[in-house]
Amino acid sequence: MNEDLKRQYRDRDRVVRAMASDGTFRAAAIRTSATARQAQERHRADPGGALILGRALTAAGLLASFLKGEERIVIDASGDGIVKSVYAEALQVGEIVGYVRMNESPTPHATSALGRGMLRVSRVLYNRAEPVTGIVEMERGDITSDIGHYLTQSEQVPSVVLLDVDFDDEYRIIHAGGAMIQALPGAPAEKIFAAYDNVDMLPRITTLYAEGQTPEDVLRALVPGDIEIVSQTPVDFFCRCSADRFKAMLLTLGYDEVAAMDAENQRELVCQKCAERYELTAQDFAEMKATLLAQRN
Repeated sequence: MNEDLKRQYRDRDRVVRAMASDGTFRAAAIRTSATARQAQERHRADPGGALILGRALTAAGLLASFLKGEERIVIDASGDGIVKSVYAEALQVGEIVGYVRMNESPTPHATSALGRGMLRVSRVLYNRAEPVTGIVEMERGDITSDIGHYLTQSEQVPSVVLLDVDFDDEYRIIHAGGAMIQALPGAPAEKIFAAYDNVDMLPRITTLYAEGQTPEDVLRALVPGDIEIVSQTPVDFFCRCSADRFKAMLLTLGYDEVAAMDAENQRELVCQKCAERYELTAQDFAEMKATLLAQRN
C-alpha cells in the first residue's frame, strides 16, 4: 500500500470495534469528520445545530457498530432548548443519516442546546418484529451525557461515551468523532476504575484526530490492557431515499391527494433525513394517477 493510500485509509471516516484481550471490556471508536460536515452542509445547520447533529450521528454510528448487517440504530431526541429535535440513524454496514430542527421559541433559561426533554433510542433487529426502544429523560440535553445515561439505565452496564465535534474559524466542522467503552460482566473493580482514569486523561478526540491519530489509537488509550480489533467499517453520510421511493409513498395517499398535488403544481419533494430534492414531472403524476385509478377498478 503506497503512502497516499495509507493516508486516505487513516483519514477516512470509519468505526472500529474492539474487545479487551481478557474479555473485561468492549469498546468502539469512530471518526465522523466528513460525515458530520456533509450533514451540516446539506441541512445548512448553524453551529449549535451542527454540534448536536454531529454528536447524534457519531453516537448512532458507535451504537450501530455492535449490531449485525443491516440492523440499525435510531436516536431521536427533543427538548425545549435552542435545538427542538435531532434525529440520527445508522446501519451496522456504515450508512449514517440524520437531521436537526431548531426551536423558534426556546425556553429562555435552558442551560444546554436541547434543554429538558426526552431521548429515545431504538434498535431495529433481524429477530424482532418491532423495534426495541428505550426512552429516558435527558439529564443534560447535550447528547453525550444523555447517551451514556441511557446505556446505564437501559442496559444496566457501566458505560462511558465520548462525542466530540470541532469547528474552524468559519464554524465549519473540521473534525468529529467519538468513543464508547463498556465493562462486561466479571470485570474487576480495579479495571473499571482504570478505564475511568483513562477516560479522564484522554485529550479531546478531535484533537487526537487533528494530530493524525486513528480510531485504533483511541481504543488503545481507552481500554486497560491489550485489545483485539473485532471489526472496522467505513462510514458515510448516506440516505436510501430516491424519486421512486417518494412516488411509492405518494401512492399510499390515494388518488384525490395525488391529483390535488398535481393541480396545485406541487412538484418538489424534499427528503427530511438528507435534504435531497426531487422534482417530479407531469409524466410522473400521470403515471401515479393512472395506477391509482386502476386500483379503484
